[in-house]
Amino acid sequence: MAIANALAFLLYLCSSVILIRRFVQKDPTSVNASIPVGILIIMALLFHATDIFFTMKNAGGWELGLFTTFSLTTWLMALIALLIGMRLPNAHPGIIVYPLVAMSLMLKVELPSPEPPSLAEPALEWHVLLSLAAYSFFMLAAIQAIILAIQEKQLHQRHINGLLRKLPPLQTMERALFQLLTSGFILLTLGLITGLMFVDDLFAQHLVHKTVLSIIAWCVFASLLWGRIRHGWRGQTAVKWTLAGFVVLLLAYMGSKFVLEYLMS
Repeated sequence: MAIANALAFLLYLCSSVILIRRFVQKDPTSVNASIPVGILIIMALLFHATDIFFTMKNAGGWELGLFTTFSLTTWLMALIALLIGMRLPNAHPGIIVYPLVAMSLMLKVELPSPEPPSLAEPALEWHVLLSLAAYSFFMLAAIQAIILAIQEKQLHQRHINGLLRKLPPLQTMERALFQLLTSGFILLTLGLITGLMFVDDLFAQHLVHKTVLSIIAWCVFASLLWGRIRHGWRGQTAVKWTLAGFVVLLLAYMGSKFVLEYLMS
């Protein structure tokens, strides 16, 4: 397990270096002979999945510690980033995502949960998977929103940095943002529905904050998508709503787990 974690960590970092080098290179064709990032990431995903599998096996089932969950979320992010990068190589999200994934692997080893919770009800597996997939999409959407905000600000100031010139047009970046938001919203909706089916007592199960904040985040993203369809919201409005919804969702899950596992344990 430790070997798989270390190998995945190194492969993600190597992929990040290659992507950054390609992005800053004046002549991208000069580095095309490098090992394709896709191969490195597929290998990293396999080792990362192996680490997750043995973590769950050693726990005797689903281990829902904060950084184990974060590691699983970033595995999904790395997979989505790989697929997006194949479609938009000039705006490969792996430049930002893969170092974040590597960091999650390091945190999982260095900061294990004192008393990692397990999945009480096996049927909740679908709720967990749907929720983590939703978080993955929304985290990628938040990263996309920040890049979009910087790109739009420089365009308005008519001072476009040489590196930002390599990004796809603003409309393409904005379209990608809403595709991520739509996918995340669908998964979050399904995650909330499957989760509420197994709630008996919000207070006894320590689910009040998580549930309330998740519903607030759902309302934020629903409002944003409705505003996009109804009023054509875009630009800074879309960026602000995306980041606001993501922060609420981050507090709902990662924040509540941190409090329960590290501050209250």
